Amino acid sequence: MVEDITSIIEIAAEREAVWQALTDPARVVRWLGCLRFRPEVGHIFYLQPHRERRTSDSIEGAIACRIEVLDRPRRLSFSWGFPDVPDTWVDIRLRWIPGGTHVRLVHSGWDQFEARETEEMRGGLGSAWHSVALPRLREVAEA
Repeated sequence: MVEDITSIIEIAAEREAVWQALTDPARVVRWLGCLRFRPEVGHIFYLQPHRERRTSDSIEGAIACRIEVLDRPRRLSFSWGFPDVPDTWVDIRLRWIPGGTHVRLVHSGWDQFEARETEEMRGGLGSAWHSVALPRLREVAEA
């Protein structure tokens, strides 16, 4: 069985402020670098890893994501669709803690693949969620 990617971070901001950073289109682009985000269940947005394409709003080669759950201010979940690969899922949950918000991100759905098929992809994503995306979310929420 292929393990889920799990990343946890604590943010020194109220849960509502973190929720706004997670779902306000102007803020989401700052921590997630996505195109066309709208906080609506069923809406498709795109993660564009190529800076030039992102600047020109091109979705060529982008990762298509569909919002599955919006449970304010507790949970945001979306599918993660690499081109020509079955979807995986990202689930972000917010919990109040003294002095801020506990954020738990789980990127699941890897058990549909052989471990060797996704080893490099999962390693890169695990690092990106933990070292890049969630710290940027913290910056946006604490600003």
